[in-house]
Amino acid sequence: MSPPLDRIQGDDRLPETADVVVIGGGVIGVSAAYHLARKGHSVALVEKGHVGCEQSSRNWGWCRQQGRARAEIPLAREALRLWEEMQADAGRDAGFRRTGVLFLTKNPEELAAWEKWAEIAREMQVHSTVLTPAEVRERLPGNADTWVGGLHTPSDGRAEPSMAVPALAVAARKHGVTIHQGCAARGLETSGGRVTGVVTEKGTIRTNAALLAGGAWSSLFCRRHGIELPVGLVNATACRTTPAPEITDGALGTDFFCIRRRLDGAA
Repeated sequence: MSPPLDRIQGDDRLPETADVVVIGGGVIGVSAAYHLARKGHSVALVEKGHVGCEQSSRNWGWCRQQGRARAEIPLAREALRLWEEMQADAGRDAGFRRTGVLFLTKNPEELAAWEKWAEIAREMQVHSTVLTPAEVRERLPGNADTWVGGLHTPSDGRAEPSMAVPALAVAARKHGVTIHQGCAARGLETSGGRVTGVVTEKGTIRTNAALLAGGAWSSLFCRRHGIELPVGLVNATACRTTPAPEITDGALGTDFFCIRRRLDGAA
């Protein structure tokens, strides 16, 4: 069961036109709408349900640089900065906290790879620490398992998925984005090979640009226009506890399980 989702106020009336129509109200769609509006574009976002009501409120909520490929590290650093900026801009808590990310391993080869990664990270101003077994025990005093070591990046963080996308949507609306919930996109109108409008359940919005951020539903939408968008199915299991004694304030990852502590004390 996912936690209760923060609901936001939407816009009832569709605009006749918009510079960009965003299809999908998850973290990708809402983030794109937010940044497009800040660049001065008029943006309408349409969502068949409620903002953040599907996968975006059920993910791990990790915001990390740790363990990423060299080319991804600058992007991850910038993302962390943007999370802080957006949360302040919205004036609403997204649950973002720089509480660190901790990886643990039982594999000496994996630990050696982390040591090499930490060297690369330091060159890029990301300060990560490779932990000994004793340091792991110190950080996790209730742990009864044995680990050969760990990797910790204190500047990484976490956000609260059920709060983050609604907070981002509030910030987007402050910058002029109109958000239309319960308004599924049905297709595109085109002319001369270009988009001229987005057809929704509640009417058509004239536009020269549509951004599809429909997640698992994107391939279904694309097929209506003869586009085959490959989408893979991944089964994963996640569970949520009731409030419990703290294991770690940050995010914890192993080869066997991952944990993120929620703001209400659950994991």
